[in-house]
Amino acid sequence: MLFETVGQGWVFLWMALFGAAGGALYLLCAALRRLLRAGAWISLAVDLAFSLGLTSLFLAGLLTAVAGRFRLYCLLGFILGFALFLSGPAWAAAGLFRRILTKLRQAIHVLSKNRLIKALLR
Repeated sequence: MLFETVGQGWVFLWMALFGAAGGALYLLCAALRRLLRAGAWISLAVDLAFSLGLTSLFLAGLLTAVAGRFRLYCLLGFILGFALFLSGPAWAAAGLFRRILTKLRQAIHVLSKNRLIKALLR
């Protein structure tokens, strides 16, 4: 059993990194909702995509870090990475997403007034 405890720190860090990627996925899904001005069905689709993506990230983290064996500290590392990303770097990423969304909305607005685009979308 002693050989199981040797790499626990690295496993915890790997899972924290995958949890931070889950936090980035959360920000991406939230930005997508705002961009699409989501109704009930689009919100459901985005929620399902987020759930599937977060589950995939957790399983990929388990496969990468401990060859698929579940340990409680793996779950704790994933949750901690998710929470730390949302409380720290997410502020910078959210500002970047806001700028991108603003530019994207402006581009969509300009394109929607183009006669060629109007003819193609009829």
